[in-house]
Amino acid sequence: MASASSRPKSSACWASTWLEDRLRITRYPSISTEQFLGCVAAFVDSFTGELNAAAAALRRLEGKSKGSAFAYEMTLDNHRYGALIVLDRWSTLTTAFGPHLGHPIADSARGRIESAEQVLGRVNQVIDASGQYATEMVEACLMAFQSLSATFGEERATAEQNAKLGPMLSEDYTSARRIFLEDLAAR
Repeated sequence: MASASSRPKSSACWASTWLEDRLRITRYPSISTEQFLGCVAAFVDSFTGELNAAAAALRRLEGKSKGSAFAYEMTLDNHRYGALIVLDRWSTLTTAFGPHLGHPIADSARGRIESAEQVLGRVNQVIDASGQYATEMVEACLMAFQSLSATFGEERATAEQNAKLGPMLSEDYTSARRIFLEDLAAR
C-alpha cells in the first residue's frame, strides 16, 4: 500500500482530504489482475452514474436562473462533486496498485485522471460563474461530460467485456468490485 505522503498530489483546487487508508481496497498488500478488473468495473459504473445524474440535474435546471430550483441545484452539486470524489478514489487505487500490476489501464490511469480533473474543473468554473442555466451553458457541460466518458473508453470497454461473463466471473473479481463500489459510494 502506498503511503499518503508518496501519493502524487493533485493540483486540482477541489483535491479531497479523504484519507487513503479509508479505502478498504487499499488495505490489501496487493491485488491480482482479476481484482483490478473488478475495480475498473466499479469505477466505470460509479463515474458514469455521477456524470449521468449531474447531466439529468442540469437538464432540469436548463433555462432557470441560479437559486430558483434549490433542490435540483443541490442534486447537481452532489453529483458534479461526486464525480470528482470518484476520480480521486480511482487515483488512489491506481497509484497504490498500478505500478505492481503492469496493466495497460493502470499504466495510463494518471494521464486520464488528470485530463478528467481538468475538464471537470472547467465545467465547475463555468457552472459557478454563470448567473443562470442557459441552454448554451448546459449543452457545453453535457458535451464535456460526454468527452469524459470517451476519456475512459478503454475502462468502459474492458468492464463491458467482463460483464458478458456474468455468473462466470471469478470471486476475486466480484468481491473486489463490491468492495471498491462501497469505497466509491462512501461520503
